Amino acid sequence: MRFAMAGLLGLVVPGAGQAALGRRRAALLFFLPTAALVAVGMGLLLTRGITGVVAILVTPGVLPALALVNVLFALWRLAAVVDGARRTNRPAVTVGIVGTATLVLLVAPHAWLGWSIAAWDDLLNSTFADTDTGQVQPTDQPSAPGSVGGWVYPEPTGWDWPDRTPAPGATPAPPKRPIIPGSGTLPGLGVAVPWDRPGAVPWGSDGRFDLLLLGSDAGVDRWSRRMDVMLLVEVDVASGKVAMIGLPRNLWGAPFPPGLARDSVACGCFQNLLNAIYVEATAVHPNRWPGTGAVKGIGAARSMVGELTGRPIDAVLVADLWGVIKVVDAMGGVDIDVPAPVYDDHYPDPILGGITLSIRAGQQHLDGRLALAYARSRHQDSDYGRMVRQQTLLLAIRNQLGPATILNAPGLAAAAKGFVWTDLPRDSLPNLVDLFGRAQTASVKQVRIVPPTYPSSITPAEVVKIQRDIANLLGVPVPPTPSPVPSSSPSPTPSTVPSPVPSPSPSPSPAPSPVPSPSNVPTPLPTESPPAPTESPP
Repeated sequence: MRFAMAGLLGLVVPGAGQAALGRRRAALLFFLPTAALVAVGMGLLLTRGITGVVAILVTPGVLPALALVNVLFALWRLAAVVDGARRTNRPAVTVGIVGTATLVLLVAPHAWLGWSIAAWDDLLNSTFADTDTGQVQPTDQPSAPGSVGGWVYPEPTGWDWPDRTPAPGATPAPPKRPIIPGSGTLPGLGVAVPWDRPGAVPWGSDGRFDLLLLGSDAGVDRWSRRMDVMLLVEVDVASGKVAMIGLPRNLWGAPFPPGLARDSVACGCFQNLLNAIYVEATAVHPNRWPGTGAVKGIGAARSMVGELTGRPIDAVLVADLWGVIKVVDAMGGVDIDVPAPVYDDHYPDPILGGITLSIRAGQQHLDGRLALAYARSRHQDSDYGRMVRQQTLLLAIRNQLGPATILNAPGLAAAAKGFVWTDLPRDSLPNLVDLFGRAQTASVKQVRIVPPTYPSSITPAEVVKIQRDIANLLGVPVPPTPSPVPSSSPSPTPSTVPSPVPSPSPSPSPAPSPVPSPSNVPTPLPTESPPAPTESPP
């Protein structure tokens, strides 16, 4: 049993079994590499802290190197166990005892660690692009409604399905169908974007990092996507202080950025709900916006928010709201102090359809579906109440990120893959980890562009007020007054792909009516949002 015990000691500390047998040289040989690894890890932890260690781990090339070290160290531990137990005169008993312990204490932990490293590296590689490869991203509206993968998609109700007949001389476009929930159809790695990607230091010389968070709501009751969550998060690089600027989805009359879109309408503004800008750019007037496929819609939302807030957007992060369910479940749920009860007698659950939703006030532990419902329900109050809950959920998730989350790395990485996209490059992650490490416990200022402070249908004068109030909140200079008339400057390399054949426009809205479009510009298709600054269907 001495040798079986030596093998077991070697599982705990390589070299300990040899020391127990009096084999000092062998003990030193097996122990020194282990001591070196522990010393390096402790040194980094003491000098850099947990945030600094994570920043090192996400540096490109470090995780694959760590995976190799994991394999080599597992083999080294196995060699120490075999060497300690190999002289036994009862091999069957020793193999049974030591072999079982080896599976539990050596093989399983190293296999889990290797799986976790591979999952995180795959997630980072599939979400963060190293370079702009110039890939063309196809549209995420590829085929007709019907039955796909067991899901049945009826024709949308409440508005006409777009005419699929191509315009004269145009290349026929593929018919459209609703996005498949949970399919993860966000843009691919390295897809070309019509704006400058951020670099390794992803913020500009103003010392502030402006990240636009877009929540893409794509479900069985609609085709294409709606950006139902638009949240501009600004972090002061020096202090880590955070400001969150919430934009309502039903804001009407937001100014277009300089370019073809602004020049095409008399008011230079978007005469629809703000959350319909993705559809405007990808399906209604794609020839007015640069880019290709899904990136065209993301870029349109990015430029609109920058124009409205007067803030230079450094990067954009898009999350499919269906992915919220998967990510929160992978985290083991999220704890939220619900300030007021939420009751919705017809909440559109993405799986069960219309259900009665009831969430009590107080401390609650919500799984993925309830967390999404908490952030998405609006029938009991309004879009503005929903904005408050969305920010509450984001802050709750921020506060819960920690060691327990990291331990479930494979599940979390698998849940997020395909449901999150960003223009941030992989080599920006070390700087972002350092920045958000400071921001995790910093104070948070919040402003919401909602009534009664701001009307739901805005004019150029209200745009000036919004930009001034945001600048004052952040302590930055007020941007120049935006031009209330269309700009003559062209949009950067707009796409020449013709729009779909027009359908009749919906009834007029309270916002100013545009002048007739130029002869070569198609009439807008009916969008999935109603033509008035009122709440649209969920």
